[in-house]
Amino acid sequence: MGFSIERVYFWVLRQLSSDVQPTDSGSTDDIRRRLLFHNVLGRGSFGTVLLAEDPSTCKHFAAKIISKRALLAAGDELVMVERRVFQLASGSPFLVQGQFAFQTKLFLILGLEYVSGGDLYNYLLMKGQLDIPTARFYAAELVCGIQFLHTKGIIHRDLKPENILIAETGHIKITDFGLSIDNIHGEQTATGYFGTVGYMAPEVRRREEYNAGVDWFSFGVILQEMVTDECAYHQTIDDISSGIKNIVKQLLQKDPARRLGVNGDIRKHKFFRHIDWVQVEALKVTPPYTPEPSNPNHRPRPFHVDKLEAAEVRAPISAQDQAMFEGFSFDNLETRG
Repeated sequence: MGFSIERVYFWVLRQLSSDVQPTDSGSTDDIRRRLLFHNVLGRGSFGTVLLAEDPSTCKHFAAKIISKRALLAAGDELVMVERRVFQLASGSPFLVQGQFAFQTKLFLILGLEYVSGGDLYNYLLMKGQLDIPTARFYAAELVCGIQFLHTKGIIHRDLKPENILIAETGHIKITDFGLSIDNIHGEQTATGYFGTVGYMAPEVRRREEYNAGVDWFSFGVILQEMVTDECAYHQTIDDISSGIKNIVKQLLQKDPARRLGVNGDIRKHKFFRHIDWVQVEALKVTPPYTPEPSNPNHRPRPFHVDKLEAAEVRAPISAQDQAMFEGFSFDNLETRG
């Protein structure tokens, strides 16, 4: 039976108790014991994202609860890549920041900054087609975030509006690195059928080797979607505004070697000719939209991580399998005030 947060939650309501001990050292044990979990924010392939709170500071986090059993069954090591990406994210304001990570005997818990302004997908549902200046603002910030990842050897592999969050300040943050791959530099390539159909580059769909150009293709689809309110797969490039047609055409090149971002400096494209990149990088360009501040929606009876363990009353995970998760934990909270 797969991990079900509803099952966990109802076990909590029945006052289950557990004496399960963490597998972490004391460096993350403190945050582990303080953290309270509230409502579900989302679900993924290997776990669930919950709203978490540190009552001692009143700070909120998006806590990704990942089942070790599910990862081991799939032979999947992507979560360790995701953890490394989130640690690197502190170098860019356009990426969701990793705050902490720790583990128990059955779960990995990855704590991320809580971004409460919604995502680009829902913003597009609300606004429909965006004007060119608004699309240009989001596109410029996305370029900064994508290029930061690529300079670190990281390919996101699942860029789409749902994975672009809007902070309360109005600036964007790229999230969900669960399908990312790292250590791809220079002429190196990656393989694997990853991503979301509709935003997936042709070379990925053909199951060929690929490079960071796959992210630029996805970016092109997103850019076209922002100004047309339709996915690029549902229309032709000729249908879009002349003010954006050229850059979209270059981003959606089927030949990755000719694709803008891989071939040429995207920041120098005429679509961005009025962009001051220094101001963009410094978050000094006024966003076109500022979300209403929102208070997290708490459930009335929060629970500690030990309650998650209590619901998983199966045989323990072997020491050999536990070794796969060595080095997962980190704590950036002390440096963030």
